[in-house]
Amino acid sequence: MIEVSREGSYALLIWRMPRVNVLSPESVTAFQEALESVLTDSQVRGIVITSANPEFLAGADIRYVQQLVERQSIEEIYQNSWRVQEVFLRVETGGKPVVAAIGGSALGGGYELALACHHRIAWNASDIEIGLPETTLGLMPGAGGTQRLPRKIGVAPALQLILEGRRLRPAEAHAYGLVEELVGQREDLIPRALQWLSQTSSFLGNPWNAPDYRIEQGHPQSEEGRRIFTAAIAKLRERTYGNYPGLEYALRAVYEGLQVPFVEGLRIESSYFARTLATREARAMVRTLFIERQRLLSLPHRPAQVPPASFQKVVILGAGMMGSAIAYVCAQAGYATWVKDTSPQALEKARNFSENLLQREVQRGRLSPQKAQGIQQRLSYTTEYQPLAGADLVIEAVFEDRAVKTQVYAEILPYLSPQGVLASNTSTLPITSLAEAAGVPDRFIGLHFFSPAERMPLLEIILGKHTSQQTLAWALDFSVKIGKVPVVVRDSRGFFTSRVFGTYVREGLRMLMEGVPPALIENLGRQAGMPVGPLALADEVSLSLMYSILRQTERDLGVSLAEDPVASVGELFVEKLGRSGRKAGKGFYEYPPEGKKYLWSELNRYFPSRPIDPALYPELRDRFLYVQVAEALRALKEGILLDARDGDVASILGWGFPPFTGGVFSMIEWVGEEQFRMRMNYLKMRYGDRFDAS
Repeated sequence: MIEVSREGSYALLIWRMPRVNVLSPESVTAFQEALESVLTDSQVRGIVITSANPEFLAGADIRYVQQLVERQSIEEIYQNSWRVQEVFLRVETGGKPVVAAIGGSALGGGYELALACHHRIAWNASDIEIGLPETTLGLMPGAGGTQRLPRKIGVAPALQLILEGRRLRPAEAHAYGLVEELVGQREDLIPRALQWLSQTSSFLGNPWNAPDYRIEQGHPQSEEGRRIFTAAIAKLRERTYGNYPGLEYALRAVYEGLQVPFVEGLRIESSYFARTLATREARAMVRTLFIERQRLLSLPHRPAQVPPASFQKVVILGAGMMGSAIAYVCAQAGYATWVKDTSPQALEKARNFSENLLQREVQRGRLSPQKAQGIQQRLSYTTEYQPLAGADLVIEAVFEDRAVKTQVYAEILPYLSPQGVLASNTSTLPITSLAEAAGVPDRFIGLHFFSPAERMPLLEIILGKHTSQQTLAWALDFSVKIGKVPVVVRDSRGFFTSRVFGTYVREGLRMLMEGVPPALIENLGRQAGMPVGPLALADEVSLSLMYSILRQTERDLGVSLAEDPVASVGELFVEKLGRSGRKAGKGFYEYPPEGKKYLWSELNRYFPSRPIDPALYPELRDRFLYVQVAEALRALKEGILLDARDGDVASILGWGFPPFTGGVFSMIEWVGEEQFRMRMNYLKMRYGDRFDAS
């Protein structure tokens, strides 16, 4: 688990766990024993901590953390945190210089171990991540991160990194001061670490270990410190509305810990770490954002008997924003990727899109120039079909119109390889009907990406009635290859994600029609925990697209959907006012060429506002979340989802359902089953059957 080797008068402690290097009770014990063996060896003048695995140290064993969370024993959590603190403190104060040679990702507790060392050298590889991302899982640093990082790089930048949970590439980490040196090759790490040790003749340790140490800039009681912490509190409140206790506890740990001796600061951190893990938010987020997410990445729904996919050539039909982003993702994953469109101008925009993305990634140190060039070389653009011959996977990303899609299926089919898969990126149209129109129902599947596809981690895979097991298996293989988290659902109109998150937008439109002021609608949506307000989301998705889908649904089903708020609002905004959303430059918001967007001043002319009693605000907030849960429960009952746990992951990663609840189904437990049932019954009685959760 921890190997000890010697290089002359220096010792190497090498992490080599069977699967992934993580902090667990067993690995901490093994590391402590190895550490003591070299600290007490008079022949050892210095120590290098490194790894034989691809990662340096991935942080805490999250499954063990989950066990602590489920037990909710604050004292037990505190003792476990403090044990790690003591071991890391021993690294720091053992009397010998220690270097962290970081040859892979160092996250959470992994970077906290590096922080306890006296010098940090990282391999400058673009796929390595360094930082303290615990707050993105509902947790907070618990092995010294809130105390060492502000003392090392300054209070303001440390607060930014801790509260945002940012993962930095080595070049970014070096610029921030998280590591002192970078090397170009992994094999240079140990020689450079040994060289640093050999040049350290008078070892003084980390400055904050001195009895008289006091942080110079940003001390909480200084004028600068008060300004920094006041701004941090305000920004945190604006961003989270108090929904994430782990963030507040992390901020408190920094504030309180910087006013006391360093070791006492570590105790304060461990205390807040224990309180964080005992919250319902931590329990919900750890379960969904790590445990269930990892389960989906292990492909539990993949047919076992099907051999792995061997896709080589991927074709994207449609060079719009979604098609361009999907193509970029495929080329980034190593596929030879072709983008087909009838418009040379659209293809040029797609080419510029990928070039700009790659240039930005290189500038940020997230991608080497050589890798960026390789990605660009794998992207090809054409207005013709002949170059697409032999395509192993075709992803259609054209306008949400059945006739247009059917036409491109007929045109591409002769160029599909004999076992090739044809997929649609449709967000709503039933896959079975599209598969029948394509003429290859067994090799047809839905691959629903989320915008922006180059960043959003979810891929919704939709099974048609006749989709083969091989097609499903290969689609799942593809999802992992391109770095997406796959959720498999059965066919229906809107599938799972579009169907459920659409209720959020519709509830906002209903409130607008009820006379609720637009700014209040938006603010209450964010206070409920959604990333943006429903009107802003309607602009982003495009009200014209929602309106077009509704009209297509009416034609397909032969019914009138006049009661749907998209019908009346869409007719007004799309057909009469020409305000279809952000892409058109105007919708519920105005989008000036420079400056921030703002709500259209004429909204009140078409939707007169009325005074709203502040006592009703909690009820309005609840409507936004409970309507989504009700729709999700109906989808589950109808068999659209294969597993409710999949829906939790999809809801957070796909459309930003409040992560602190654990997802659209976990919210029931988060609220409490009895309280949830009573609230849902009240909303049903007051607002109608869309809140029926039976």
